Order: sequence, then structure tokens, then C-alpha cells
Amino acid sequence: MYVVEPGKYEPETHSNIFEAAINVFIERRIQPLDRYASDTLADPPLRFDLVTFPEAFLPAERLIDLLAYISRAEGFGCVHVGLRPSATDLNHLFAVPELSNLVKELRGLPDIVNKDLDSFECWLSGQTLSARFNVGCLFAVDADRRVRICLHPKMVQSKYEVSPLPEDNMEEANLLTVVTLRPTNKDLKTVVVQPLLCSDALHLGTKRNGSRPLEALQKDAGCLGNQPPDHIDIVSVATCTPQVPGLSSRGANYRTWHSEFRDTFRRAANDDALGRHHFAAFVLSNFQIMPTGGQGGLSGAFMPVSVRHREFPEFVTLCSYGRPGGAFENRWSGPDDDYMMDGKSRGHIVALSPFTGRPEAAARIFGFTVHRLPRDQSLWSPNEGLTHCTLKIGEVQESSQSLQFVS
Repeated sequence: MYVVEPGKYEPETHSNIFEAAINVFIERRIQPLDRYASDTLADPPLRFDLVTFPEAFLPAERLIDLLAYISRAEGFGCVHVGLRPSATDLNHLFAVPELSNLVKELRGLPDIVNKDLDSFECWLSGQTLSARFNVGCLFAVDADRRVRICLHPKMVQSKYEVSPLPEDNMEEANLLTVVTLRPTNKDLKTVVVQPLLCSDALHLGTKRNGSRPLEALQKDAGCLGNQPPDHIDIVSVATCTPQVPGLSSRGANYRTWHSEFRDTFRRAANDDALGRHHFAAFVLSNFQIMPTGGQGGLSGAFMPVSVRHREFPEFVTLCSYGRPGGAFENRWSGPDDDYMMDGKSRGHIVALSPFTGRPEAAARIFGFTVHRLPRDQSLWSPNEGLTHCTLKIGEVQESSQSLQFVS
């Protein structure tokens, strides 16, 4: 899996970052004309299962451009990204007619499975024309080289999406979305992904009588048909959220994930109201600098398992939940706490550091492997959590002035 963290929320730069990041996964090697020439070829494209981008990120027209040819890419996994109407409009909310046009354009693309859009279009037909929605998209290429697409509207309004101005006031949607990946190799198991947009993952007040997306998978699962998924394996969250800065007693700057998110991770692991999420890994992508100039970052993942390894790359920051130093009550670790290993921790967040690993770059890609999904781990042996952490830096090439990601 990979999370993409842009340096700043600057809509006019988002398309370039998106295309440069996607090129990391789809560029083909060019065969040399002279087989005796020295090998200066680029590395082969990375294989991936999921790449997550931030919220309100990709202009809709750039999504159309990519999906028009993406079926030709080999080994293409799932991409989750927040959408916006355009790169020039600072407003990230879609009017209903804009969404209708988007669906129409998507249906006209080659190799796309049109039935994937039926539920979204049916829901959209019942919305008032004046409503404004925040929309995300998860897309993939299936085993038959067809483009599969899932549009999902945001269901929980954040405080930044409440406004006296109608064009800036987000309407809360009531369309519950999950994606089940069914392998052609029947020796493998299904994987269920729930794509969310930022505050969808939080325990906030709603106008929908408390039917938030996570709780809805437990109490409103009937809306997903006769066979709703028994479990969620991965919650992919495209975010745009400020993080909490601080100064440790040792004089070091640090940031931690917002308390509402940390509360969600804890509840997903042990609250029966989120029973289908007890073994879910949360994958999160965020902007380093917020639209208001505030501090963000910490793109990464939460794993509901103990910390197994003390050594992580210098560009990674770790926060664990448990009893640091033999504390009486469970809590999230702070910058002055030692890592809580094995039985002392119950879950942990592994994220990009805001202070090391070139945080000033135009964008960074944090890659990692989930060693084993928690539901597949025997309780008789420990879960290794995340392994093989890698970092790619987005740099502008002097020769072409294009953005490329390098190791």
C-alpha cells in the first residue's frame, strides 16, 4: 500500500502531483536499441494493491483523462482519491448537475463497467439541484482488464464545510459504500475496503440521526443487499485535516493525529457499535500544509495490533496505544514515551514524519506492506504489523521541469 502526501493544498498543482505519482506505478521499461549499451533504464513500475490520496484533491476532468487509458496498465490495483470540480475553483464541493455530467462522461469511457455507477446515479437522481456534495472515488482495473469505479459522497459534514454561503455548505449524503475485492484465485480470500472522506471516519454529530458510515456498517447493513460483508479489512480515508502540534519535555517538536481520529481507531478495535471494523487497518492520506496554512501531515496507517519492532526508518513516526511505562490506564503514547512493545501496546499508528524525510518536498509517497491482515492472523502468534517502509520524494527535474518521484 502507498499513501501520497502533497506538500501543500494548492489545487492548481494537484493534477501534476497525481499524474507523477500514478506514473510511478504504470510506467513501462523502454527496451534499449543497443543491447550492449550500459543500462540506464528506470526502475520497473511498483506493484500495488492500494494507493490513497487526500480529500478534495483531483479535478474531475483529470480523472476522466486517466480512466480513458488505464485499462492498458498491467497489475494496476486500487486508487482512492478525493475529487473536486476543477483545478481553478477553490470550492471543492460539486453541484448536482456537475455530478450528473461526471457520471455521463464516465459512462462514455471505453472498458468501464457501467453498472458500477447505477447505485450512485440512482441516489443522485433523488437530490435537490441546489445541494452541494463532497465526493471521492475508488477505481481499479479488474482481472478482465475492465475499469471498475466507485463514487462515494461524504456523509458527515466537517466544521469547515458549514457555511451561510450555499455554495460552500456541504449537504450530508446518505449513500453507504463498501467495495469487495473477489480474487479469481479461489485459494485467496475476499478483501473488503470501505472508502471514506475525512470526517466520515469521526464520531461527530450528523443530520442523519447518527448514521455515520462506520456505525452504519453495523446497524444499517441491510441497505447493502442480502449479503453485506461480515467484516471490513481496510478503511481508506482521504483526509484534509489539521494535526496537533506540540513541544516535548526534551525540546523536540512533534505532531500527533487529531484526537477524534485516535478515538475512532480505539473504538473500531473494541466498540461493538463498530463490530465489523474490529480487525480493520486504517490507511490515511493528508496534506502537509492545510488550505489555511496550518500544520497537517502524518499520512500513514493505523494497525489494531501490538508494536513488534523498535527500529523504523528515520522518516517514520510511531504512536501506540497501551500502558507506557506500566501506567495504570491505557492511553496514546506521547513523544517522551518509549515504544510500547508487544503486550504493552494494543494498536499503533505508523506515519510520515513532518520533520524528517524531506517534508518540504512538493509531495512524498510513503509505501508499506501489511504483513498480514489482522483477521488472517492466528491468535497464537504475534502480528508483525507494517513492514518494508519506503519513501519516494517528488522533485522537479531541471531538464523537463516536470515532477518526478525518486527514492
